[in-house]
Amino acid sequence: MAVELRMLQMDQTMTKGKIGKWLVKEGDTVTEGQPLLEIETDKVVHEQESPADGVIAQILPEEGSDVPVNALLAIIAAPGEAVERVEVDTMVEAQESDEPEQATTTPSAPIKTQPQPTTPAAKNIKASPAAKQLAEKLTIDLMQVKASGPGGRILESDIHRYIETRGPTPTESTRLKASPLARRLAKEFGLDLASISGSGPDGRIVRDDVLQATDEIPTHVFRTEPAASEVIELSGIRKIIAERMTMSVQTNASVTLHTEVDATTLVELRGLFNEELQKREVSLTYTDLLVKMVAIALREHRPLNATLTDEGIHMLADINIGVAVALDDGLVVPVVRNADQIGLAAISEQVRTLAEKARNNQLTPSELQGGTFTLTNLGNFGIDAFTPIINPPECAILGVGRIVKKPVVHNDEIVIRSMLALSLTFDHRVVDGAPAAQFLQTVSQYIQNPYLLLV
Repeated sequence: MAVELRMLQMDQTMTKGKIGKWLVKEGDTVTEGQPLLEIETDKVVHEQESPADGVIAQILPEEGSDVPVNALLAIIAAPGEAVERVEVDTMVEAQESDEPEQATTTPSAPIKTQPQPTTPAAKNIKASPAAKQLAEKLTIDLMQVKASGPGGRILESDIHRYIETRGPTPTESTRLKASPLARRLAKEFGLDLASISGSGPDGRIVRDDVLQATDEIPTHVFRTEPAASEVIELSGIRKIIAERMTMSVQTNASVTLHTEVDATTLVELRGLFNEELQKREVSLTYTDLLVKMVAIALREHRPLNATLTDEGIHMLADINIGVAVALDDGLVVPVVRNADQIGLAAISEQVRTLAEKARNNQLTPSELQGGTFTLTNLGNFGIDAFTPIINPPECAILGVGRIVKKPVVHNDEIVIRSMLALSLTFDHRVVDGAPAAQFLQTVSQYIQNPYLLLV
């Protein structure tokens, strides 16, 4: 019996994924658990596995397609089983409900191998969205169209087949077909479109047909074309990042606080740590140290470790710090779990391992889920300060700039100190300005006095 393969929802915020690469082709024999395709989301490239043994009877979306959660991806048939091919129009049928169920790898109900005849009443006609749109555009009564889709569903191809069988209506056969530019040129030159033969699709009159009907080349009509611009198509990851960031900005009441901290002692302590850790082949980065400082500060300022839901503000028990990692085509935010409870060496190892896996597209969905606060460091790119965007469903994010030596007043003297810029963006719906400022002060105190980490 045939089994459907549908797009899985890999996390709570995922609404669609991009088909990165099919690892099989139609006719291939597959086994349960075998990777069938690569799916790109805003967080990870994931291999989706076969839910059953069988033969790939049909593959629906092409590589590069954006596909919604729970949409039909492929049909897996039993060896020797004849399965009717499904129209691409029906692959998103599962998305017509307001709240689609999350797909699982459990085989779904078998696909019927014979088309179902249908004579629906007008109010119960089943048709794909594309078929309904085309029928409405051409004023076609769906009651007159024979359905060929599963369960008597009318597909777009059924509309085209109906038009071919019916032939053109008097209106369609007598209406002149011409492009807007051709109509404008004909009007300017006083030409009757009925006297011009069209060379476009279905006899459509195009610009060249009008120009050919004149003895004068109307150079004043045309402008010099600008140089062609390069258009870079949004990748699956880039496109979803754009959508999520737009949603974050439009949904959150974002406020950003900026401060500058004396990081001189932090620089010195990191140097001492790394001298000792060289023997263990461990090297602490400023990000490693800041992950620990932020995690400890969140224990003291729980409102920053929260999320807003329809039920209210949820104060989260675990402190899981997401660390933004830049990729060639976007960024991902793998998560260091329980960062307040583990040591600096363990944090350093986790951050390094997660970053390597991110750059090699090897992160698993579990390594990208469950973050409660995000840290993003652009210091390596020479940035002093910036306004980070909250990573939903979290309520705050800390941006870290570069460490710069500056002349400052220290103990009533002008001295050179290593200064670090911090930028905290928080959701004012969840946290007020004073608690957010107090959290930022606590983080600043740990940076100025990093020996407090040892207490």
